[in-house]
Amino acid sequence: MGDRLAPVLFSLDPGIRYVAVNQGGAIREMVQRADYPTLNSHETDRMEELIVNPIVLEATRRRGNLDMDGVRHVTIRYGTLYTVIFPHDDGHVSVGVQLGADVEAIAEKVTVALAGPRTTPMEQALRLALPKGFQ
Repeated sequence: MGDRLAPVLFSLDPGIRYVAVNQGGAIREMVQRADYPTLNSHETDRMEELIVNPIVLEATRRRGNLDMDGVRHVTIRYGTLYTVIFPHDDGHVSVGVQLGADVEAIAEKVTVALAGPRTTPMEQALRLALPKGFQ
């Protein structure tokens, strides 16, 4: 998929307003789409990526691993946007989504994109066509 995920994920849907990548406890990317103004300070975004999102993901991952076949993503509905957190490699990817966008459809597109070349084009098409039934 290359070194930079933000451009790839932004290309998936115009409702994606923000992308952050945390790997190994360090922020690798934190990019706001130029079309959307930031809604909060850079420092609160950093704290969310370093503290809040890893804790939320770890708690839901532990629960999901008990008897629910893991966790695919976590969606948080703030007052001004949605944040969708995806487990990815040794960390997570966060995607900020504009209010009014189809969050679940965007989450499925991001899931396929993060799977990268490990899936065939047929598997990617099936994941997009049957997001709930093809895992």
